[in-house]
Amino acid sequence: MTSVTEQAFVSRPGDERQRAQMQDASRQLSLWPDGVASASVKSVPQLPLGFAYKDIHTFDTFIPGENRGAMECLQAVAQGRSHGNIYLWGARGVGKSHLLLAACRLATQAERSCAYLPLNLLDDLTPDMFASLENLCLVCLDDTERVAGRHNWECALFDLFNRLRETDTPIVMSAGHSPDASAIRLADLKSRLSWDLAFRIQPPDEAMKIALLERRAQARGLVLSKDVTDYLMRRVNRDTLNLLRWLDRLDTHSLATQRRLTVPLVRQVLEQGQ
Repeated sequence: MTSVTEQAFVSRPGDERQRAQMQDASRQLSLWPDGVASASVKSVPQLPLGFAYKDIHTFDTFIPGENRGAMECLQAVAQGRSHGNIYLWGARGVGKSHLLLAACRLATQAERSCAYLPLNLLDDLTPDMFASLENLCLVCLDDTERVAGRHNWECALFDLFNRLRETDTPIVMSAGHSPDASAIRLADLKSRLSWDLAFRIQPPDEAMKIALLERRAQARGLVLSKDVTDYLMRRVNRDTLNLLRWLDRLDTHSLATQRRLTVPLVRQVLEQGQ
């Protein structure tokens, strides 16, 4: 699964001009290998972008395990049943970006405006991207720790926090470390990371990884037998992101060759390193 932090979007359901912009932007849409499409950040400076994406990053395709409490709180925020901020933290590949994108999808289905902003793109962006986000119903910031040590970005995020608080707009953030362990230097901003709810997203165990592969395959319309799953789990690094990347490759190869997934086909793809 290629990092979802390559794109950004703002969705304002019901806005006719927004729909027209979405049609214009559709010419510039790029399909993410993990099944999500949106317009490039660089294509429109202030991100007035519509978006569309497949049923990959949804709450239905997320295997919660010990993270059910975090998932349920996110669902409540996305649907407007709660307005508290949520801070998700944990290791790479545990599903933080998946949850943020799922929250945006659910908000959009509820006709609530939202924004997904991947902050690992700071070198290509300016703090002006935070302008007017307080007018949305939900703001999701991925890789929040990327602003650490960048004074202009830290100040801009602090200002955004204050504006969102005034409009009662919830913000959902993800990071690699807990709020207390954050490298953010602006004391007032760091303290705000601890406001409301914080969840450590726990990594999936082996059974959950298998369930995740099966559910992701089902969402793609891909038949993944137990023999194929067992073979893949024995032959590749079982890091979650790596497993999902291999599923992407197998899906692509299966479509290109018009062959169903079998152990011999998987063996061939693995040997070719495709």
